Amino acid sequence: MRHRKRGRHLSRTAAHRKALRQNITNSLLKYGRIITTLEKAKETRSFAEKIITTAKKGLLKKGADKPGYVHCYRQVLSRLRNIDAVKKLFGEGQWREAGGIAQRYMNRNGGYTRILKLSGTRLGVLSGSNVGKIPELEYKMEGVDRKLRLLGRQLNDNASRVIFELVEGAVGAQPSEEIKPEVATA
Repeated sequence: MRHRKRGRHLSRTAAHRKALRQNITNSLLKYGRIITTLEKAKETRSFAEKIITTAKKGLLKKGADKPGYVHCYRQVLSRLRNIDAVKKLFGEGQWREAGGIAQRYMNRNGGYTRILKLSGTRLGVLSGSNVGKIPELEYKMEGVDRKLRLLGRQLNDNASRVIFELVEGAVGAQPSEEIKPEVATA
């Protein structure tokens, strides 16, 4: 029995799971939208949202309680182990003028990430979309327009691909018409 045992093992050791969680969250904060498997996205979601919440608490303390701000900053840094991601999250360094990711979520109580399923009954077809049309996903990453044809699997034969992204246009563009599946009428 697995009473009081939460989380997924993902066929990895505890250290490997921790590193995986850190790497996926760092990529999510860096790019704003990543493509991964459903299981990895679900496992990482709570970790990423707790990191953003800690950064929000730190930003509230920035003006009045400087040691409290530094404490939150160091807590996030110890969990992510990536100074660039932490600076972008808090709006430090080159992101000072644009504001950090945590600043964009100050009026939002949780739900900072979203998981959009890509695979349906046929390989690479968006859930609920028409089988005859191969959908394309256009997105912007690091200032470069990119296009992804949703045909076949690249991660694993048994893995279900998803888009794991920050909501409210936190880093890139909002989900556009290409991501939303077309409803087949039959």
